[in-house]
Amino acid sequence: MKILTRNFWQQAGAIAIRKFAPDALIRGDTFETSSTKKEILSRALPELLNKNGKPWAPSVRPFLKQYNQIEKLDKFLQDKKPGSKVCSFCNSRVSTLEKLSLLADPLAVKAENFQSFFSHGSGSGEICLDCLFLGIMSGLALFYTSYREGQEYVITYLFPQGKDLEETDKTYRWMKDISEAGGWSNMKVRAKFFPVKPFESLILVLHTLFEKTRFIPRATYRTMQVSNNGNTNTFLSFNSFESVDELMELLKTGESLGGDFSAFMDSFVVIKQPLVDTSRREEMARMILTFKPIEERLQFMIFELERSIRYLYEMIVATNTVKGVNGLDQETIDLCKKAGEIVGNAVFEADSFGDLYSLRNSRSLEDLLLTLSDLEFKYAKEDWKITVPEEFIRILSEDSWKKPKALLVIFAVNKYLARKYASSKNGGEKVAG
Repeated sequence: MKILTRNFWQQAGAIAIRKFAPDALIRGDTFETSSTKKEILSRALPELLNKNGKPWAPSVRPFLKQYNQIEKLDKFLQDKKPGSKVCSFCNSRVSTLEKLSLLADPLAVKAENFQSFFSHGSGSGEICLDCLFLGIMSGLALFYTSYREGQEYVITYLFPQGKDLEETDKTYRWMKDISEAGGWSNMKVRAKFFPVKPFESLILVLHTLFEKTRFIPRATYRTMQVSNNGNTNTFLSFNSFESVDELMELLKTGESLGGDFSAFMDSFVVIKQPLVDTSRREEMARMILTFKPIEERLQFMIFELERSIRYLYEMIVATNTVKGVNGLDQETIDLCKKAGEIVGNAVFEADSFGDLYSLRNSRSLEDLLLTLSDLEFKYAKEDWKITVPEEFIRILSEDSWKKPKALLVIFAVNKYLARKYASSKNGGEKVAG
């Protein structure tokens, strides 16, 4: 079999086949092996079958849903014969073509055009038997993680696509460092709470590998999510990430300041016995990977979490210093941190958390300044004075007050929650900030 790969799904199939074809060669976009498809499939069976010896293993079942018996694949294992028909994928001239179906390429049919994912829908074009075989095998090359939600089995898939198959193969081998055998996942990342959703899975995988190798190969990192309820499979999402240089800059900056990215991300996970809710970590991962400002949303998240976020300062500086992001400089962030921690310490001593809600709910610069003035007056009567540094006030303007205000609130709440936790661990006594 010699075939030209043209999309990431074909590349995944070629990478998977290479594991079961010892003589396989990859050059540019061309994949070649003298092993027959039947030989390759027979060697792959242990990974395709589930523990009961029935098709197919949970990690690949959605991609072979309609073929619940191995014998039904026989027609796809035949050798392609020369002819006048042209394959839509590899452009080879063959005598027999098959419909371009979801089995050959899950993106061949738009998700909104069908209700049951991997039903017998088909897209435009026809493909040869070899290209179809790549599609059948592709599930075995994907990195995946999954979780159950009621009767649903939700699977997230990751795959790196390079500029050609050869580059994809190199990046895939780099990613193999996080691979391990498992029923619910074949990924191992450095995180206290295991990722199950697309963006958190991707960012924690890339961070784990970056820590090991000190670089991230340039590639298009594909994520897909599929839901299986036993009868139907539903396509939930498909995303791509390419901004590798920017992500490395962010990770290096956070690390240079002493931050621990995994611990920061784990701070957004909520334990709800017997489940673990990672939806906020997924949201944070999405904002980071799209390089969107995190401050506005973060000031609401920290109230929802009701606990301090680890390495908050380091990651805020890192997300603001990425090239191309219109962020604040470190000096400004330092001013926000200083002002916020002054407020947070006073609010903790006065045991008046509601004052932090008043700050968060400021809707204009005038409202913010009035609220700060009211707090300074209120706390002047007590032993815990609030004196917001004049330098912080001077950086506020009608055009740029929202992000400093958000940071003020974030650092104030984080200081309050950190001291509250420390106090609870110290027998309920108040501790110094």
